[in-house]
Amino acid sequence: MARGRGAATHALALLAQWTLRTLELARITLTADVENTASQRVAERCGFVREGVLRSYEQQHGRDHDLVMYSLLRSDLEGA
Repeated sequence: MARGRGAATHALALLAQWTLRTLELARITLTADVENTASQRVAERCGFVREGVLRSYEQQHGRDHDLVMYSLLRSDLEGA
């Protein structure tokens, strides 16, 4: 099991850097359920910046869910 070993953080960091540099995108966004603190920590460790909460943004099993939105800009990678 990879939990707690930084596998998700490492994978997200590699993918985010490749996406911004290779595809020459200016920005990528990530959303996580407000109750999913583990995913939020991974995003923050990878340099994503929390932008806010998208209220009732998604519905699953007949229930509305709030999502936290994060962004990472190509300019955030400068020097990384």
